[in-house]
Amino acid sequence: MRKIFLTCASALLLAGCGATSSGTGSSEPSAMTKLTNLIAFNSTTAPQPTESVTSNIDRVECPIVDVEEGGGVAQIGSGAGLRHQFAISETARECSVANKQISIRVGVAGRVIAGPAGGSGAVTMPLRVGIRREADKKILVSKVVNISVTIPAGAANTTFAVVSDPLVVPWLREEADEDYMIVISLAKR
Repeated sequence: MRKIFLTCASALLLAGCGATSSGTGSSEPSAMTKLTNLIAFNSTTAPQPTESVTSNIDRVECPIVDVEEGGGVAQIGSGAGLRHQFAISETARECSVANKQISIRVGVAGRVIAGPAGGSGAVTMPLRVGIRREADKKILVSKVVNISVTIPAGAANTTFAVVSDPLVVPWLREEADEDYMIVISLAKR
């Protein structure tokens, strides 16, 4: 008799798993839902779903960009022999974290102006991009990015924009802007 009761109870339980609400409009869970929850969760109500917790290592405050003193403007030639002058006007950065490393890409935009000895045509200027550790002011990694532009015929200037390949430094904490500084400078020629 006990075996028959258990078999019937199991059949009712399984039948209730696919049951739908009766359409009474009640927000109260059905008796079958309560029973299913009691078996699955040891409570008549199911636990609330938890949000996915993102590790702190997935977040980072990107370091700020500092144009080194005197590094925002550079010239090719001087005086009456000035061919071109480059000037940085805007900077941007993008940081991402993977494998306990911060990957930082730096964007720089500006203008190049033809001087008295210059004119239209192709011109190149090196841009140094580095990541400085703020604790000891040591440059950890740096790259030179060539800014190559062409001043159109008949024009005295043009704009430029360049984005560096990623520079990678260790991830120490979310507040990387307190640990590192991005430093940029137009290379003097």
